[in-house]
Amino acid sequence: MSRDACVRRVPSMPVCSLIPAGEISVAARAQLLNSAYADYLVPVHLTPEQMAAIDHFYDIDLARSVVALVGQEPVGMALLAVRGHRGWVSGVGVMPGHRRRGIGRALMGRLCENAARAGLTELILEVIVENDPARRLYAGLGFQPTRELLVWRRPAEADALPIPAERLVAVAPFGLLTFFDRWHTQPAVWQRDVATLRTMAAAGRLKGYRLDWRGQAAAYCLVSGHSETLSLMDVGIDPATDIVTPGRILLQALAHQYWGQALTISNVPADDPLNRVLAALRFLVTVRQVEMRLALDAPRGDAS
Repeated sequence: MSRDACVRRVPSMPVCSLIPAGEISVAARAQLLNSAYADYLVPVHLTPEQMAAIDHFYDIDLARSVVALVGQEPVGMALLAVRGHRGWVSGVGVMPGHRRRGIGRALMGRLCENAARAGLTELILEVIVENDPARRLYAGLGFQPTRELLVWRRPAEADALPIPAERLVAVAPFGLLTFFDRWHTQPAVWQRDVATLRTMAAAGRLKGYRLDWRGQAAAYCLVSGHSETLSLMDVGIDPATDIVTPGRILLQALAHQYWGQALTISNVPADDPLNRVLAALRFLVTVRQVEMRLALDAPRGDAS
């Protein structure tokens, strides 16, 4: 079988060719991802504009990301984001009518090869706990689980929280990111890494708020969203405080300011102290994910 064909075939399956994701349009990639995730636990509904934003904010490398074709039809995709020697895998999906034919393994195998040739030393990804087929696929490729991640949501119709005496101070996001390294006790996930936040801030997609407590800055949050849901893109709390109290005040004040909107935060490490604050304020865990990591032995001289 040629290098561009799937590594596995069944008699009834046409040849599946693999091409760089940049060879199809952003609209076609959005449609492919929507179709591939339509029956997932967490469906995806992306517009082409949102797909383009993901490319930009997460540093997706379209030349090294992979799309699978059956004939001329895109049927699967795996996206690779690159920062330095680290890579992040997202958007892995195969359309329902083409699953269980080795396409997902072919996509991931090619993506891992591309990452190694690019000189990356590690790949990370997240997979929903209940997604056993995907977890088996990644484990079979050598990915190892590293930590559990929690997605939290406080519904818009939840009971009102007490209004704290302290008020939030609106601050430019870049000013708040100076606290990022010192005010996090866990490594950030790719979607909320400081590089992602800086890119989103430069695009005008974030609002920032600081909480002053006992006469000094004690916590901050960066938010993004629309009229129905507010996403907490980052929450930083000074570890020199007890964390719980300023964190509680920060989120109570935020909930009051955005009354009537759901609040969400994605992929909080399970042992992050922030979880205590979220649970106390009646946020609910809606999704549990496993972060997995693959160490790569990158070939020399091929990191173009």
